[in-house]
Amino acid sequence: MLHRGLDGKEIPSGKIHKQLCANFLDGALPSWLTTVGTPTFEPPPGRGLLRLTTAATAASSVELKSTATFNSTQFTEISYTIEGLQFNGNIQISAQIGIKSADSKAGITFFHNVNQPSGIIRAYKADGTYTDYPTKMAFFTVNMAGDEGQNSKNLTVRLFTGKQYAASTGRRVYVYVQNDDQVGALADVTDSFIDGDLQCIAKLTTSAAVAKTLVASQVKIDLWSN
Repeated sequence: MLHRGLDGKEIPSGKIHKQLCANFLDGALPSWLTTVGTPTFEPPPGRGLLRLTTAATAASSVELKSTATFNSTQFTEISYTIEGLQFNGNIQISAQIGIKSADSKAGITFFHNVNQPSGIIRAYKADGTYTDYPTKMAFFTVNMAGDEGQNSKNLTVRLFTGKQYAASTGRRVYVYVQNDDQVGALADVTDSFIDGDLQCIAKLTTSAAVAKTLVASQVKIDLWSN
């Protein structure tokens, strides 16, 4: 897919592409992926799904994240994809998928807070604050109960670090959020982006004392560089 900035100009990804991919068909996590919460698997004859379920308490979370970090000064693009992403209902939850530092002082995330109509792209700052960029894209349909299939999507967050541009042209940092390969949100975060050692992370948090489940069919981390 060809990506363009808000100025309409093409954003080059980079010359070298590498990928980490986990399909869970063997019923296990690869060494580069870890969880907060105990995963369960559905290997063949199932579809190769991973499930993470929160405790039935408010503010309980589960996470699906990389064990490795990726320094944003070394890559032109970092992307995190969860295919077949589902929730067991979408009431009383907050969710995010991001590429950020463990202390939330660098990087970005796509965040959808409980009861908000749509998500935001958030850029973290070194002092612990952040800048939010509103979007019209919904991570989930707020307050509409139903089965997991209502929310099933292939969700990708792409961070174009700006390292693909020559110093003479100026650095531009963009974030794309894609749903089923369609662009749902785009932000120019140049003015607020902080470089760092960034981790790919997906997180589901409850806002009430009800257990919630995150389901994933496949996870990919794509890295581009020159």
